[in-house]
Amino acid sequence: MIVVVDSGTTRTRVRLWDGGKVVSSQSQQAGARDTASDGHPGRVKTALKEMLAGVKGLGAVLCSGMITSNVGLKEVPHLLAPCSPEKIARGIVRQEFPEIAEAPFYFIPGIKTVPEGLSLENLEGADVMRGEEAETVGLRELLGLTGPVLLMHYGSHHKAIRVDGDGAILGSKTSITGELLQAVMSGTVLRSSVVGLEDIKPSQEYWRAGLEAAQQHGLGRASFLVRIGEQLAGLPKPEMTSYLLGALASLDLPMLERGENIILYGSGHFPPLMKAYLDERGIPATLVSPEVSENAAVIGALRLFERYQGA
Repeated sequence: MIVVVDSGTTRTRVRLWDGGKVVSSQSQQAGARDTASDGHPGRVKTALKEMLAGVKGLGAVLCSGMITSNVGLKEVPHLLAPCSPEKIARGIVRQEFPEIAEAPFYFIPGIKTVPEGLSLENLEGADVMRGEEAETVGLRELLGLTGPVLLMHYGSHHKAIRVDGDGAILGSKTSITGELLQAVMSGTVLRSSVVGLEDIKPSQEYWRAGLEAAQQHGLGRASFLVRIGEQLAGLPKPEMTSYLLGALASLDLPMLERGENIILYGSGHFPPLMKAYLDERGIPATLVSPEVSENAAVIGALRLFERYQGA
């Protein structure tokens, strides 16, 4: 029996793998942000101990995400892109945490993209990832991908990951679009002009209008037009929330390169909205279902662990 841990900035998720499938899943609000604030990983350790309590016959705990960072449970240095699944597997680090569970923990390293002679002039060419490397391996298997692809992940951070036909990660680019959305909706004057994301059925028309406004007038102006639309034009708050989503989505367009096999996956409203937008422009893209997106990290971590054991 194996537990797969995906721990990010704010949440730690635990999924139990047994008999070739996920048999249970749970999560707690504890992550790298707590470790950075507290100066120690106490809250992450407590969350893991509680979620792993009672698991019988546990053989291994596989960890990916921010839990492998300097504000995680065990820091594992990034590997340098390009990076194959074999190289990732060889970089897995084993460590015991008897205060959490009796089974050994295995930490999957993240990947960094660093151009030669990194400086201010070529800073845009650099990037880091933790967790998406496991998702990449899982998505290639679950989707039956064989050629080069551009994987576009949507979450707290939006990340474009270039992968070659052999599954090697060539590099990545990240934006903080998801975090910006939360910050704008909760910490600015726009709070009174929008509704919760769970309360809307996204409007492609308003989303497209917001994206085009950001392209023409800049993100700051397009964002304030959400308030203008709601206050002066009397436009509905749910529709203006879609408008805001579109304005922020404009930030991600430079990461989507025409001519590549684009795979859109992750959580929230961004993936289907971007899929429809790309379809309108004749740009081929595949939308991954939420179920497949959810399972990608688990399958990827397991396959990397299998390679590690066979090395």
